[in-house]
Amino acid sequence: MTKRFTTRIAPSPTGDFHLGTARTAYFNWLAARASGGRFILRIDDTDLARNNEDSVRVILECMDWLGLDHDDMFRQSDRLARYREVADALIRDGKAIIAENGGIVMRNGLAASWTDLIGGTQAPGPKNHDLASGQVLIKADGMPVYHFASVVDDIDSGVNLVIRGIDHHTNTFRHSAIYCALDAPMPDFAHLGLIMLDGKKMSKRDDAASLLSYRDAGVDPDAMLNFLLRLGWGPARDDKSMAIIDRDRALTLFLAEGRMRSSPAGFDTAKLASFDRKYKSRKAAAAASAELSA
Repeated sequence: MTKRFTTRIAPSPTGDFHLGTARTAYFNWLAARASGGRFILRIDDTDLARNNEDSVRVILECMDWLGLDHDDMFRQSDRLARYREVADALIRDGKAIIAENGGIVMRNGLAASWTDLIGGTQAPGPKNHDLASGQVLIKADGMPVYHFASVVDDIDSGVNLVIRGIDHHTNTFRHSAIYCALDAPMPDFAHLGLIMLDGKKMSKRDDAASLLSYRDAGVDPDAMLNFLLRLGWGPARDDKSMAIIDRDRALTLFLAEGRMRSSPAGFDTAKLASFDRKYKSRKAAAAASAELSA
């Protein structure tokens, strides 16, 4: 029987909702829905200086446009007392200390091995232990550091699979030390390859990265999902029958008949345009057929 996955997407409301976030959201949504699990939308809004309520609106609009429904939604800013409670428990257990500036720091934290569904067992090296040991949990201003808040949230939410970009690979070793300190099991992880544009990592600042720009240009949302699916996932049998993989078909294939990839994925504008034409043609034909049958 397939394991039921609880997954999440955790965008920060500090700018546009970009293609990389959209891909991560879709993959986590597919894993949750395909396994009969749960999909959570978490707003990582602890960066008070950069938070923007308009960006929260954009996140919700993008998720709605793509049709990625969620089972629960919360903001980290509503959980500050919970992060402090967990940090205080670590202090009482001798696993964290209060620094001179009033922040809270992990004491003698060690990174642990963890499992990547793409790359297998990942063992920490000396640099990973250096990053994990003495890492800040709560800043002097009382706000939690991303690494700490993320782990606490995932534990409390029952998240057992985290799909994210390979640029988070090092962060996972940091997080492993926090899981160990909290005596909590680590989820499974899958780190996807970066999306590349003109031979370089696609940046939030690239014009092509903003998801809303495609919605506003009239791109079909199902075409966008099919495009995103192929940026880091492929079916086990990749032939002409897999030229179009809509959302319903992706749900049947994603876990059982394909695999995610850690290799870079090239952004191809022409490929997106091709998907867009095909989906619009299919929908126009379906609408015409329905009209004739009415």
